[in-house]
Amino acid sequence: MRGGTLCSKSGLVGGVDGVRGGWVMAATAVAPESSLDILVFQSFSDLWSHAKRRDLLAVTVDIPTGLPGREGRAADREARGKLKPSEKGKRGRTSSVFPAPPLSSLGATTYKKAGELARRSTDKGLTRQAFGLFPKIKEVRSALQPDDFECGAVPRAAEVHPEVSFRFMAGSPMSFHKSLQAGVAERLSLLECHFPDIVDAAVRTSRTGPPHPGLDDVLDAVAAAWTARRLVQEEAARLGGCERDAAGYPMNIWA
Repeated sequence: MRGGTLCSKSGLVGGVDGVRGGWVMAATAVAPESSLDILVFQSFSDLWSHAKRRDLLAVTVDIPTGLPGREGRAADREARGKLKPSEKGKRGRTSSVFPAPPLSSLGATTYKKAGELARRSTDKGLTRQAFGLFPKIKEVRSALQPDDFECGAVPRAAEVHPEVSFRFMAGSPMSFHKSLQAGVAERLSLLECHFPDIVDAAVRTSRTGPPHPGLDDVLDAVAAAWTARRLVQEEAARLGGCERDAAGYPMNIWA
């Protein structure tokens, strides 16, 4: 479906996080303090088909989609800058953003070969975290085309990073890692200001799987949904400028 407007204050959006064995999506209305619906999918193509059937206005995804050449992505560098400690003695979250793998390495099926291809095109190696994302990256790029990221697309796809979304939500980086109890409490408290039913939706409501996302995965998806609302309302910040990869996919992180 094409030709919709993202200026509407009504309608639904979704925030997506990749998990072991599939994907989790937090769906909500654009209107502030709307309720949440937490959904799980075994494939991204099923998730995207659902988003189109439900006429979601925007779907924000925590996966690098546009992949760089030799110079890396400006969006990743800007994201790390945003996640530096805001005050002396505070912890930042810069380590949560690792460089997106170069496009030239995406066809590799082993970590060794991917590293060789990355060094050949960028003179740098490849982290195991980046290589671990290859299946999810391929899944998203198989389901979405570059024009799905354009302003007139409905649903409009966009890349996000939850820690960057939390940073814009709070005004400073999170103090604790998301896997710690203190980190869960910190994020829940922040999200509750925007999603009053967050505890019921994310903690108390059981979901049939697979997949079976962890609570930190669900909270990341809800943070992505917060950015999806901002995207629809034309309030979201775009990191990475107008860069695109060789296949035409935008290399942006939205928050």
